[in-house]
Amino acid sequence: MQKKARQITIVLLILLLLPALSAAQTLTFKAIESQVAEYRKWLDQVGVNGTHYWVRLDSTKRPHRLYVGEGFYQATYADQEHFVEIFSRFLAGHPEKNMLIDLYDPSSGKCIGEYGFGGYKLYTASNSTAPFSSPQ
Repeated sequence: MQKKARQITIVLLILLLLPALSAAQTLTFKAIESQVAEYRKWLDQVGVNGTHYWVRLDSTKRPHRLYVGEGFYQATYADQEHFVEIFSRFLAGHPEKNMLIDLYDPSSGKCIGEYGFGGYKLYTASNSTAPFSSPQ
């Protein structure tokens, strides 16, 4: 009787653990490295020498402080959200992970938004002098 109970217990444990093992992502280090390199290339295009979505990054504090540029303010809400999400994944160093980011206006030094557990948020215009795009 004890032998049968032990066998049932082992079978149940295997069945419980098997889905967790099969659902694991099969991203290789090279695939992750390649995706992060693509993020870097795209961020360089929309950075200081490109469309000016961002001016600089302050990584000395957590969450990271990302100072946004004129291109960011002129972009649609969806483009702003996409940019911040890609920047977050780049900082995390993995295409499926995100890093917390606070968005700052470089001229006033005020915090104008954030990207974190609640997603992407821009604060109201009354908290800053910068113009914002509204969600559609």
